[in-house]
Amino acid sequence: MAHWFHRNVLKATTPHKFELKHHDPTDASRKLCNDLKNSRNRLLELIKNPNNDSTMIEPAYTSYLQLLYGFIWEVDGDGDGKVGRPPPSKLRDAFIFKWTHTLLGASTVTFADAVYEAANMSINVGLWFMKHAAMIAAKEDITMDEAKEVHSMLRRAAGIFTFVQTEFLPQLTSPPPLGSDLDSRVVNAYINQCTAEAQEVTVARAVELKHNVNLISALSNETSKLFNDAANTLRPFKAEISGQWIKYLELKSMFYKSYAYSYCGDNLLAMDKCGQAIRALKESKACLEKSMAFCKEYSKTTGPAPRVKPDQHLVFKRLAPLVQRTLDKCERENSLIYHDPVVHDVPPLDSKATFGLVSPITFQMPSPDNLWNLGIYKTLIGFETAKISKEQDLPPVKEEEIPQNNKDPKNESGCNLQ
Repeated sequence: MAHWFHRNVLKATTPHKFELKHHDPTDASRKLCNDLKNSRNRLLELIKNPNNDSTMIEPAYTSYLQLLYGFIWEVDGDGDGKVGRPPPSKLRDAFIFKWTHTLLGASTVTFADAVYEAANMSINVGLWFMKHAAMIAAKEDITMDEAKEVHSMLRRAAGIFTFVQTEFLPQLTSPPPLGSDLDSRVVNAYINQCTAEAQEVTVARAVELKHNVNLISALSNETSKLFNDAANTLRPFKAEISGQWIKYLELKSMFYKSYAYSYCGDNLLAMDKCGQAIRALKESKACLEKSMAFCKEYSKTTGPAPRVKPDQHLVFKRLAPLVQRTLDKCERENSLIYHDPVVHDVPPLDSKATFGLVSPITFQMPSPDNLWNLGIYKTLIGFETAKISKEQDLPPVKEEEIPQNNKDPKNESGCNLQ
């Protein structure tokens, strides 16, 4: 695992007062709307800082969804959601929500739909988990427990993006704009990216513990494919917007393909298949050269993430001499012992790892807040529906920066995992 990640900026949104026009609001409805406003403000403030602890973010996120629940789903007489997915709330269009989107610039997209709000807020929370993982991974010498937390945070992010995809996207009253964060292709890119980055932790640990080289090769291959799948889902969008993100995914995909062929070559040499090993290592070298070229392109490309120079990180610097040393060793062994012809076709990589594959941590819609009951739900139905206003440009969210550590880790993989 490299100790840097591509992290898109948080999505911006307009403040919300949750004021409902009604001739006679009740104390209960006032409290609900006030709690909803405060809960939203608190969550938006917390996710600006990736240094905050997840034990602060998760309850704040859950609390907001619980308070928003009755504006998304119908509430029954006991204040509980019905078995399965309840009918849509009659309050779905009570409020107007404005959000920017990662690939669509600073202009808002407005929906009168609480599901739209829940989905966009969830995307932002998923981005926070990714940023929190990057913050931990950037430390100089992280512990095993911290490495596990990086792994867990990325799986949680993938789980939240999957939750958006399965729970909210099918329920939107109108199709989301193409290229928005609620476009299923963009959501898929985030899911695959988070899963791949979590597997980077697994690969790094496998290298440190000197696991079976075939297993490391298979895990690297699976990780490479996930990054490539994420890149492919973004290719239909304008290059000037998605280009930086795609370049990151391409360079990571090619890097782990190089890793896979390097360990494949190790495995073939151990099996006395020296000619095939040489061919695998030459392919590893070619993939690494492509990855380095992508690194240079990435560092010069503008986009929705801070610029970094990934080729200057030790994980890249260490792989090149490792591949070259192993290739030199294979060629010496072949000239002295095996005299095995170097094959033209690239040896196949193991298509499926038997251990270490990552899956998202499932997130489910929480039950409604205790304030919700049939009485308050029916009372709120009488409120006047808000009217959609013109779109507007919003300034970027002022996020706390993730500190970058430039010191080289003192371990075999070149990763910041101990």
